[in-house]
Amino acid sequence: MNQTDTAVIIINPTSGRERAPRYLPLLREVLEKRYDYVLVRETEKAGDASDFARDAASHHFNIVCMGGDGTINEVINGMMQVESPSVFSFIPFGTVNDLARALHIPRSPRGAIRMLETAEETKIDVGRVNGRYFINIVAAGLIPEAVSQVSIKEKTLFGSLAYFMKGLQAIPRQKSYHFLIETEEGPTIRMASPLMAAMLTDSAGSFRNLLPPEDRNKGVIKLALFRELDWLRLLRQGPLLLAGLQMGPDLLSVVNVKKARISVAEGEELWTNVDGDRGPSFPLDLEILPDRLPIFVPLRRKNESLHAPQALQFIGEHFRRAVAERLAAIETLTELHESERPNLSDETRKTIFDYLLEQRKKEDHTEEAQK
Repeated sequence: MNQTDTAVIIINPTSGRERAPRYLPLLREVLEKRYDYVLVRETEKAGDASDFARDAASHHFNIVCMGGDGTINEVINGMMQVESPSVFSFIPFGTVNDLARALHIPRSPRGAIRMLETAEETKIDVGRVNGRYFINIVAAGLIPEAVSQVSIKEKTLFGSLAYFMKGLQAIPRQKSYHFLIETEEGPTIRMASPLMAAMLTDSAGSFRNLLPPEDRNKGVIKLALFRELDWLRLLRQGPLLLAGLQMGPDLLSVVNVKKARISVAEGEELWTNVDGDRGPSFPLDLEILPDRLPIFVPLRRKNESLHAPQALQFIGEHFRRAVAERLAAIETLTELHESERPNLSDETRKTIFDYLLEQRKKEDHTEEAQK
C-alpha cells in the first residue's frame, strides 16, 4: 500500500443497518499506520459522498468509502470529475456488494479493513452512461425494475435469493424490447430482449459468474442480452445462477463494446438501473474508460495456482457455502409469520424448495468425490 500524507474516510452512517460507525475506530487504527493524517467525512444526505470525494480527489488525497453499492457509486462519480492520482478503497456495508465480490475483497467489514494492511494498488475500468459513471452494471428491463423493489429486510434475510424470487414473480409480466445497438467497432445490431445488462464485472445483484471467463476484464463493456425468459429455461439455469456457476449460452448473448449508442423502438419507454439505483432512460450513450480508477485490492501472491486437490476442495467448499446460504434463507422464510413472508405463489415456493433439494444432492456428491 502506497505511503501518502492523507486519507479521507467517507462514511455513510446508515449503511449496514447503521453498523458502519462501529468499525470506524478499527479503520482509523489501520490507516494511521500508513498515513500522517486521517480525516473523516460523514454523509447526511444524497450527494454528500460525491461532493466529499470530488474535494478529496482535487487535493490528491486517497479515499476510503464505508458504505453500500449506492454510496460507492456516489464516491466514484465524485472522483471521476477531476483528474487525480487518488487511490480508492472501500469497506463494503451493502446487502449485495457486487464490486467487492468481483475484486475478491472480503465482504465482512473487519476482513476488508484488515485487507488494507497488505493491499496492493491496481486499476479498474470505469463506465460512463449519459454522463454518469458506473463501476459495475447498467441494467434495463422488467426484471431489473422488479428487483429494485426488493426491500432491505428481504435482502438482509435472503441475499441473492430475494432477487431470484422477485425475478420469478416478474416473468409472467415480461415483455421484449427492440434494442438498436450502434457501435464504432462493428455493424449495427438489432435484437429483441426482455433484459439488457451492460457489465464491467461478472457479478450483478450478488449473482456471480454471469459472464463466460473469456468475456471478462478486457477493457470493454460486456453487453449481455438475455433471451426470452420462460419457466423451462429458468428451471434449467436458475440453480446455476443461484450457486454462482456459469449459465449456458441458450440464456444470453454477449457483445463486447467500447463505445455504443443504444436505443429502443419508437413508442417503447425504458429506464435503467445503474449500480443498484435508478438511472437514465433510453437512448443510452455508453463508453468504457479503461484503467481509469486506481484502487486497493487484496495482495496476490506470485505463482498462485490451484492444483487438483486444492481445486476440488475449493469447489466443495463453494457448493457448501452456497447451499448453506440458501438453506438458511429458506428456513428463515418458513419461520416468518405469514404476514411477513414475501408474496410467493405455491408454484414459486415449490420451485425454490425443489432447487434446494437438488443442491443438497449435489453437495453430497461433491463430498463423496472429495473422499
